[in-house]
Amino acid sequence: MKKTVIASLVVLMVTGITLANPEGVCSDGKLIGHLKIIGVAKDKNANMDQAAGNVIFVGLGKNDEPDRTKIYLFEAPEGEDFAVLDKNGTDGSAAFQLPDPDLDPYLIGDPGDADTESAYSVFIRPLGKPGGWATITTCADLVDSTFAGLLPGDLVRILNRTDGSAYCSIEQVGSEITLRKTGKSVFANVTAQLLTIVFQVGIDTNGDTIEDEIVCVRVPIFDDILENEYWEYDNYGLKNLDVRFYNCPTDVTDADGALLPSC
Repeated sequence: MKKTVIASLVVLMVTGITLANPEGVCSDGKLIGHLKIIGVAKDKNANMDQAAGNVIFVGLGKNDEPDRTKIYLFEAPEGEDFAVLDKNGTDGSAAFQLPDPDLDPYLIGDPGDADTESAYSVFIRPLGKPGGWATITTCADLVDSTFAGLLPGDLVRILNRTDGSAYCSIEQVGSEITLRKTGKSVFANVTAQLLTIVFQVGIDTNGDTIEDEIVCVRVPIFDDILENEYWEYDNYGLKNLDVRFYNCPTDVTDADGALLPSC
């Protein structure tokens, strides 16, 4: 078996043939990073130190009792790339390093000249035993309540759910993407959901301190508006989430349509 695999690889190298990207991934993109999020029972002794590759272990949870892990995000230093900094999320937190997505914050429905195409894209697919699923929500502390002057009025209140001092995006990766069904699992593009946070805010447009309008602002991770970013990973029994990063761009405004009715 090993000889057959090696022989096949040699043929591909000699002929110049390249393997196509998996279904659901950009066809012309190159894989530049990889992460596995593995669900384990909390009373199981997973050997965190000997796990190969970029792996994060999280509590397994179950349908009626999810297990929550905060995966803190750190901007990769110059010359470095995707890397797990803390793989043991079974204690409630883990850490992952990734590059700046090189996006600008913008007002949803009116992006103007903001750069809305990401420097790279994120794709996920569920693996493992069928039945489990997870939700992933990007959260962060807000350090500039003016949103860098993007609001068409004065901020009255922020409508996002809070988790302590952090605000969590009104957008999330849900079970429609992460549910492990029987059969083949296909990748889904979750660049907007995992590399940006959407804030829903009430604003005063006429100076009477009364909320007149609700607008949404999309802010990329590692922007000066934010700090202490993390993915809130709620696991409902999913044993394996395959996360891949490719060097193809994604226009994050493509995800705005689902938000416009409430923004």
